[in-house]
Amino acid sequence: IGLPSTPHLEQNYPNPFNSRTTLRYSLPERGPVKLTLFDLQGQLVRQVAAEVKEAGSYEVTWDGTDEQGRPVASGIYLSRLEAGGVSQIRKMMFLK
Repeated sequence: IGLPSTPHLEQNYPNPFNSRTTLRYSLPERGPVKLTLFDLQGQLVRQVAAEVKEAGSYEVTWDGTDEQGRPVASGIYLSRLEAGGVSQIRKMMFLK
């Protein structure tokens, strides 16, 4: 399977999850990437990627903790990929 024509954020797996989940994304060309996690109130929970990446497919694992390493509460969270002038959001459910 080839690279997408625009940056693409896949649905996390597993979803729902209880200890960790994998977020996968693909980039058609080299450029800056930001992958951030938010709660439903729009508050930043964790930034899991913020760097320049080559074209390709990548994955990041999230262990259900915030920026300070504290476990987050059960609930719905949003992952947002920003790359190539595109922003994509996916819902995730964290269950303890």
